[in-house]
Amino acid sequence: MSENTLNFSAAELLRQNTAFAYAVIISQDGSTPRENGAKMLILPDRIVGTIGGGPMEGTVMAIAREMLADNTPMRVEEYDMSGGNPDNADLDSICGGACEVLIARIEPNAGNLAVFEAVAHAETAGIPSWLFYVIDQNADAALPFLLAANVDGEVVGLPENADAKLSHLLSSPLHAAVHGEKTVGQRVVADPVGMLSVMYLFGGGHVSVEVARLAANLGFRVTVLDDREEFANKQRFPDCQCIVLDDFHDLPDLPTGKGTYILIITRGHAHDRTVLRWALERNPAPRYLGMIGSRIKRDATYESLAKEGFDPERMRTEVHCPIGLTIGAKTPAEIAVSILAEIIQIRNR
Repeated sequence: MSENTLNFSAAELLRQNTAFAYAVIISQDGSTPRENGAKMLILPDRIVGTIGGGPMEGTVMAIAREMLADNTPMRVEEYDMSGGNPDNADLDSICGGACEVLIARIEPNAGNLAVFEAVAHAETAGIPSWLFYVIDQNADAALPFLLAANVDGEVVGLPENADAKLSHLLSSPLHAAVHGEKTVGQRVVADPVGMLSVMYLFGGGHVSVEVARLAANLGFRVTVLDDREEFANKQRFPDCQCIVLDDFHDLPDLPTGKGTYILIITRGHAHDRTVLRWALERNPAPRYLGMIGSRIKRDATYESLAKEGFDPERMRTEVHCPIGLTIGAKTPAEIAVSILAEIIQIRNR
C-alpha cells in the first residue's frame, strides 16, 4: 500500500471511531529500509503500510501498541542501523544509516478526521499539500497533525491557541515546508502529500483482472472501462471503479496529468486504436501510456494514426508498446507483473 492510500485508510478508521498509532520516518541519514515520509498505521490486532519491516519496524510496533494501551500521545525514536551502536544492538541491522520515527496516537475526533479527509481530498484532486508534524521540543506531546494546501494557504487542524509564530509560519505552507524547523521551541516537519496515482484500464479481459488486482495492492486507484457490463463490474473488479461504455468511440472526459497511468488492453485492434487516439489528445498528458500488442500491431496502429495527423515520433517516444518489461511473461498474471514493473520503474524515477 502506498503512503497516499494509507491516508485514506486513516480517515476511514477515524470515521469508525477507532484510535490508532501513526508512525512516520521524519528524518533519514544514509541507507535505511525506507525513506522520509514512509509511514504505517498500527492497531492492536493489525497494521496498515510499512516503514521497512525487520527489527526496527517490530520495535516501533511494540512501542506503538504500548502507547495505545497507556494513552501516550507522542514519541520520537532514533534508530542507528550502522551496526556499531550498542544501544541499538537488538536491531540486528547493518543498513548503514540512521533515522528518526515519529509515533503518535491518533484519537477519533473531529479535528483529526478533518485533517485526514483534507489529505485524501488533496491527493485525489492533485493539490500540492503537506502534512505538518508539530513537535514540542520540551515535552513528549504533539499538536494535532496539520494539512496546508498551497493554493490559498488554507490550514486544517491548527488549534485556536496555537503559537503566533507557528500560525504565521503555516500561513505560507511552501515557505514552511522549506524553513519549518526554524520555529522557536517547536520542531515542524513537513511531509509532502503527492498526487494519488490513478490508473485508467481500458478493457476488462483476463490480463486486466490481474493488472487491476496487482495495481490496487500497489496503491493505484483503478478505473476499468469496457463496453460489456459482464466484463466491467464490481464482482470481477472488487477494488476498482467500473464504467460501462456505450461505445469505445464515446469515451468520457477523464482528468489526466502527471499522476495518471493509462493502459490500453481492449479486445480488438480497432478499439485499441480508438482509445490511443483519445489518450494522445489528453491535456495534460498522462504520466504513462501503454498499449498491449505486438510490434506489427503497433506499427500498423501508428501508421493509421499518422495518416490522421498524429506525430509518428511522438507515438514512438511516448507510447509504451509492446507494454511491460521483457521478462518472458506468458500467462495473464505474468504479463501483469511485467506491466506493473514497468510502471513502478517510471513512477519511482
